[in-house]
Amino acid sequence: MHAAALREAVEEALRHLGSASPCDDFMGMCEAWPGLLEQAVEADVKPRLAQLLFLVRADALSAEACRQLLCEQPRSVADYSVRPLWQKDGLVAVNKPFDMRIDLPKGEERRWPEELTVADWFSSQFPGERVRFCHQLDHATSGVLLMASSKAAGRIGSQLFEKRLAGKSYLALVLGHPPWGTAGMRLSYRIADGEGFARRVPGPGEPGEEAETLARVLQHGYWHAAAPLPSSRGYSGSAQLPPPPVAAALVEFELITGRRHQIRVHTSAAGFPILGDDAYGGHPE
Repeated sequence: MHAAALREAVEEALRHLGSASPCDDFMGMCEAWPGLLEQAVEADVKPRLAQLLFLVRADALSAEACRQLLCEQPRSVADYSVRPLWQKDGLVAVNKPFDMRIDLPKGEERRWPEELTVADWFSSQFPGERVRFCHQLDHATSGVLLMASSKAAGRIGSQLFEKRLAGKSYLALVLGHPPWGTAGMRLSYRIADGEGFARRVPGPGEPGEEAETLARVLQHGYWHAAAPLPSSRGYSGSAQLPPPPVAAALVEFELITGRRHQIRVHTSAAGFPILGDDAYGGHPE
């Protein structure tokens, strides 16, 4: 029953995205990642599919791009559930999924009906309590998020970060092979607002926020992009070769300060943007 429901949901989404053979595409996804069959249909897969269809309606991605994403990266429909990690004395730590907002900005509605936030999870687990976030995570970032269910606990949690008694470290794939080594490199570019939501490094004499990031290279390697998919799996035209591998590195970042988009701006300014971060030059050529 579970497998049938999952297959139905995925194939329906593939049809909306213009797949000529949803059944074959679904089988290809399962071959690429057998773990797909173990995903929770209602909690993970359906919300992720709804998210992709929203991006198509909003003209953020084309239907074909979303179909390729599903077929090449079936893990993109996994892990929409907030997972509790630790709880004590009114403090709660959870694993926040990628591409999930922690709450809805005041006056803003849900972007699509199935959209959930970390605050929604908190309300379901602590009815009648108001969530207090002890720090922030960008909506695209996954990782540990600390919250509090009382004012007193929220004060303690926030002070852990304000007094730097709690550290923040992040993992990211960056383009290129940074010569930073495991000893680490301190990136200290100042940060200022740019046009729109993106930020930038200000020029000499311009105002900007002081920012400091410690970067440690964990591993150098290469990122292999998949070949562009044909419009259907039954396509009989000439094969399209994948692009050549791109130099990439796994880097651990420790935030000394906590500015918005700090890691994204610092990696871009250093010449090693985060892989896939188009806003900061992370699209591989």
